[in-house]
Amino acid sequence: MGVCPRFLLLAISALVLASCSATRVAYDNADTMLRFMASSYLDLDAGQSDDLTPRIARFHQWHRSNELPVYAALLRSASQRAAKGITAEDVAWGLGNLRSRYRRFAAKAAEDAAPVLATLAPAQLAALEHKFAESNGKYAKEFLSSDDKERRRRQLKRMLERFRDFAGELTPDQEARIEGFALAHDRHVALRFEDRQRWQRDFVAALKAERKPEELGRRLAEMFDKPELRRSEEFIREDRRWDEDLGQLIVDLDRSLSAKQRAQVVRRLSDYAEDFAVLAGRRKEAA
Repeated sequence: MGVCPRFLLLAISALVLASCSATRVAYDNADTMLRFMASSYLDLDAGQSDDLTPRIARFHQWHRSNELPVYAALLRSASQRAAKGITAEDVAWGLGNLRSRYRRFAAKAAEDAAPVLATLAPAQLAALEHKFAESNGKYAKEFLSSDDKERRRRQLKRMLERFRDFAGELTPDQEARIEGFALAHDRHVALRFEDRQRWQRDFVAALKAERKPEELGRRLAEMFDKPELRRSEEFIREDRRWDEDLGQLIVDLDRSLSAKQRAQVVRRLSDYAEDFAVLAGRRKEAA
């Protein structure tokens, strides 16, 4: 992931971890947060920051008008599917839509930010590389420890938290199934990290090589839209296996849900659908 696109994605993703009211407040103020984060990560000068501000505001409004209604519809459908019982086809549908929406979102963000990114000076690019290295170091320390036991513990903890966020408290059997999945895909975490580093190198290389905004925007958008072009055969193979096994895991967990757990999953998805629908209906003047 890149810079502005990465922060925009994080901001939207964060909504799925918040309460209803907090979600709406966070999204309405996302452009302010993004300006601060992007400026810090990119070490922008005053002119670049002033140029980026209205671009983020326009992107935010585009996302509100064009993407949030789609998110709301997808989440309503997901809620209905969860109420009936999840199938492997449902999981494939969800993953496919998630990736499709992300690629559209990220490609648009890259194109919109390109006129500013094309003006970055060598010192700013060096600072960006330093930020990437710093972020990667923190991630590796937290999730890729050389201590096998500690690495797996942290990876499992993160996965359990994601499932609990939707289903509530899990049974020992459900936790054991999730642990089995995490252990079987320990290598996938490392491969994703390698892919992230490769993307960062390609991203910086593109910024250094291309100074024409339109061409830079096209090149960055393609990096998001066609990530397979940079990925190793091992990554593609393991990512496909991860998808297939995740689908089976979710189907197995779905069959084991109690009535209370299923009701929470359905309610959670419905609440998010309502949040996105409400947010999509709001209009905010560009900053």
